[in-house]
Amino acid sequence: MNNDLALFLGMLCGDGHLSIHVKRRKSGIYYDYYTGFCNTNIKIMELFSGLFLKLFNVRGNFYSRDRPNRKRIYDFNSYSRPVFDTISALGFPIGVKRDKLRIPDVVKNGSDDEKLSFLLGVLITDGGIRKNETIIFHSGSKLFLEDLTQLFKELWDMDKKVKSYIQREKFISYQITLNRQESKKLLEPLSHNGSAPVLSLEINLINKKNM
Repeated sequence: MNNDLALFLGMLCGDGHLSIHVKRRKSGIYYDYYTGFCNTNIKIMELFSGLFLKLFNVRGNFYSRDRPNRKRIYDFNSYSRPVFDTISALGFPIGVKRDKLRIPDVVKNGSDDEKLSFLLGVLITDGGIRKNETIIFHSGSKLFLEDLTQLFKELWDMDKKVKSYIQREKFISYQITLNRQESKKLLEPLSHNGSAPVLSLEINLINKKNM
């Protein structure tokens, strides 16, 4: 475990996934072991791609897709079976993660700096800083956000509750909101922990995501 891996796992929990693709050919059935990540911010995509190469010595690919009346989205993919198996062994779920995603044990058992790096990865993918300087985390996974509340309790003695919301009148999403003082407790150590050479870039990315 190290800060780069913690940051990578936080980003993966936010906007990544593992899946197995079945392909049928005349000669038989084949399986592709797919690691994916998507985001609308090219800088976040470049950060994820760089971490992937640094951690696993495997180069993934990413490309852009334009969508009508929506932001351009970037998709990262890797078909490396060893990397897939490594990430899966760390506790990241395969397939739809909504009801299975949890904070990996390697993060829970890591150092405070590693936990901070993980939270930073989640913040720049499934979180944001509002104009009133409060922080919000949102996810389709209630279990994952409940795990986040345990990190907040452990690191800053915060007692936070997960709230549920209905989106588009049919989808349930879950949120945690930190008030201004709580947000300050989170951001101050992030600006000093030096978890990675790109930390200043990441903080800038967060600040540009004002909601």
